[in-house]
Amino acid sequence: MRALAYFRADPTAPQGHPTSRVGLGKAFDAYCLARGHVSQGVFSDIATSDDWREYERLVRHITSSGLGFLVLVPSAGHLGDSLELQISRVLALDALSCQVVCDDLEMPDPVQGALRSEQGGRGSGSRREAIREGMKAKAARGLGLGKPPFGYRIGVGGVLQPVAVEAEVVRSIFDMYLDEGLGVRSIALALNQRGVKTRRGREWSMVTIRDILRNHSYIGTYHRFGLRIPSSYEAIVGTEDFRLVQERMRNRSPGRRHAKADPFLLSGMLYCRACGQRMLGVTRHQMWRRKDGERVRGSYRYYQCQSRINRNRCEYRTRRAPELEAEVIRLVSWPTDETVYVDEGADGSKAKEQVVARERLKALSGRYRELVQRAGDGMLTLAQLREALEGVEAERSVVNRRLATVDGNMQQVYAQLEQQRVRLENEWEQMSPLEQREVLTSLVSRINLSDNGLEVILRG
Repeated sequence: MRALAYFRADPTAPQGHPTSRVGLGKAFDAYCLARGHVSQGVFSDIATSDDWREYERLVRHITSSGLGFLVLVPSAGHLGDSLELQISRVLALDALSCQVVCDDLEMPDPVQGALRSEQGGRGSGSRREAIREGMKAKAARGLGLGKPPFGYRIGVGGVLQPVAVEAEVVRSIFDMYLDEGLGVRSIALALNQRGVKTRRGREWSMVTIRDILRNHSYIGTYHRFGLRIPSSYEAIVGTEDFRLVQERMRNRSPGRRHAKADPFLLSGMLYCRACGQRMLGVTRHQMWRRKDGERVRGSYRYYQCQSRINRNRCEYRTRRAPELEAEVIRLVSWPTDETVYVDEGADGSKAKEQVVARERLKALSGRYRELVQRAGDGMLTLAQLREALEGVEAERSVVNRRLATVDGNMQQVYAQLEQQRVRLENEWEQMSPLEQREVLTSLVSRINLSDNGLEVILRG
C-alpha cells in the first residue's frame, strides 16, 4: 500500500535519536519494509513550534493526488495537542480516503490512541513492555486480537473459529449479493424481515452489510495493523467468491472512492418531519448506453431520511438536492409571514441563561467524548463518527451564539446575521459551495421537510 509519514520531531534530540527527524524517518522506513508498504514521502514539523506547515502540505499533497494512502504517525499526539484536534485530523484524512495508523503495536488505532493520550496513558515500565511483546508474538502467529468479526469467535489457543449460526448468515449475505444481485440496502432489509439480528441483537444496516462484504477475514486471511497472513484459520467464504464480490462492488461505484464532490448545502440542518431523523445527502451514479452505442454516465444528488437509508424504517420519499436547495434559498432570501424565527436573544434571566448554556456546552463535550469512545470500541465507523460529530458541532455553535447573546453581544450577533443576509442576496452566485454552506448554516437553525412542504426556521 502507498504510505506517507507525518510526525513532529524533537529539534533538541541528537541525530538518530528515536524522537529526532532522522530517527522517526528510520522508524517509518522499517515499518514499511516489515509490512510491504511503499514509502511515498515524509512530512515533518517541529514539536516545539505551533507551526503545522508540513501537515498542511501533507493534506494538499493527498488532495491533489486524488489517491488514498496509509498515513503513519508515531502516535495520535503528533496530530494535535487536544483530543478534538487529533480526532478532527483523523476524520479529515479518512475523508480523503486515507487510513491513519499509529506506529504503536499496543495502540495502532489513532482514535484509541487519542483517548489514551487524553487519559494520560495506561501502563508503564516492565508491564507495558510485557504487553507489547505479548501482542507482537500474537500478531506474528496470526492470533486473534480484540473483538473477532461477526461469524467468528476466538477459540482455544487464540485462533479464530467459525460460529456456525453467524457463519451461515455471512454466507447468505455473500450469496444474496453475488448470486441474487441484491444491493447492501436490500440485503439489510431481507435479513431484518426474516428476524435475523446482529451479534448485539440489533437490526442490520447497509453499513454493517458493506463492512462484512469487504472484510478479508472471511477468506481466512489475518489482516490487521498492516500485517497480512493468508490461510491463518478456517475460511467462511471462498476466495473466488470474495474476489468477485469486490470486483462487483468496485464496478457498482466507479471512481467514488476518490471523488471530490461538492458538499450538500443543507447537511446537518435538514430533518424528516415523518420520523424526526436527520436527512442525509446521497450521491448515486448510473451508467447506460445510448441507441448509438455510446456509454453515458450520470450522477444524481438527493436527500434521504437517515432511518430510511440505514434500516428502511421511514417511508418518506427522497428529494432531489438541487431543487430542494433552491427552494430553501428562496425561502431564506424572501421570508414569508409564516416564516419561523429563533430569537437568539431569548427572554429570561441572564444568569439563568448563562448557566443553561454552559451546562449544555458541558453536556455536548461529554457527548463528543462518548461518540469518540464508541468509535474507539468499534461500535461506530469513522464515517458514522464524522456525521455524529458534525451534529454535535452544529449544536455547539448554536449554544455558543446564544451564550454570546446572553453575555451582552446581541447587537454584534444581529449585525453578523444581517451581514450574511447581504452576502446571500448579493454574492451567492460568486461563492464557492463551502462559502454557500457557511452562509446558510449561519442563517438557518433547522429545516423540517414533509409531504406538505418545508418549514425553515431562521435565526434572528
